[in-house]
Amino acid sequence: MILEFDSVRAVRTLLSPPDIPTPALLRARSIPNQRLVKALGISSTFVSDDPGVHDNFTREAKVLIGAVSAKDGWSRLVDVAETCVSRFLDAKSLDYATFVQSVTLSVVLAGLLGTDIEDLDPVDVAFVTKAINDRWAQSKSSTTLTTEVLDRINHHIIRWVPDRTNPLNLIIPAYETMWRVAAIAVVYSNRDSLLRDAFISYNENPTDDQFRAFANEGTGAQPSAEAIICEVLRLHPPTRHITRAVVVPWWKRPFVPSIDVADIEEAHKSPLFGNDPESFNPMRFHASHAAPKRDQLYAFGHGKLKCVAASWAPPAAAVITAKIMAKLDDVAFKLQEGPCIGKREGWEGWSIQRV
Repeated sequence: MILEFDSVRAVRTLLSPPDIPTPALLRARSIPNQRLVKALGISSTFVSDDPGVHDNFTREAKVLIGAVSAKDGWSRLVDVAETCVSRFLDAKSLDYATFVQSVTLSVVLAGLLGTDIEDLDPVDVAFVTKAINDRWAQSKSSTTLTTEVLDRINHHIIRWVPDRTNPLNLIIPAYETMWRVAAIAVVYSNRDSLLRDAFISYNENPTDDQFRAFANEGTGAQPSAEAIICEVLRLHPPTRHITRAVVVPWWKRPFVPSIDVADIEEAHKSPLFGNDPESFNPMRFHASHAAPKRDQLYAFGHGKLKCVAASWAPPAAAVITAKIMAKLDDVAFKLQEGPCIGKREGWEGWSIQRV
């Protein structure tokens, strides 16, 4: 039995229930995620109820994020993103999803984990991104998953990141959601010159202040890169549903739901986020609109188990978006749109083309 929660208050309570110890929260999260053990071979806190595994993962992730958030580390990440975008624009015509996936995975590998960009062969990177995508989708169905594809994924990953045990534990959470945020941010910015301007400004000056800066003031205010990324996270949350197992005695199981689901996508359409919540409007995050704050979004979860990268991921996704937008100038490259904006899948017909 599944019970869904789609109000902001219910989502907050489900993800951060009062007076529940961390081990119980970890168990409730890990049970629905067991499908990812077979699909991707991960052994991290997302699939484990061991507090020690959780503490080690959180500590390791914070060290990596801290290193790339410091001034020199951030400058290097920005340079890596620019190099990766240029590297994957070499083909004559590019499938759009494959391009953004390849750039994002390469930024995670080279920017976070220290992989040499020259070791990232575009064919191998495209294989790994597609295989991760396919395995994730198949894990939600009754498809039988063979080990052959996972072995091939790990063959490349271990070659790229030889000094860590099971690097996919760190790669998957960083890559899997960020490529979709960047892909969708590029689409909206390619359609609207004001949004494009925000990312061109951020490309030229990739600082925290610029990330948050709204151009102009008053009625002429224009959205910041942060506001655009927040609006993507609100209207197109990469994690649309967050599931929690309901752990009860065996004799109660026929009478209570076995899985609770936080419907993030629906909760983000609450009137709390302003007028016309079905439309894309980054200016709803401007102070003049009684603006929601970034921490009122639930795309990264909420409470004790909120994603450790929740503060780092939005500016990182904005850097990738900015570097792509700098190239999509309709002089050298242009974005060819498909029928509709995709999610993890659904990007058929989208491509980047040389002009």
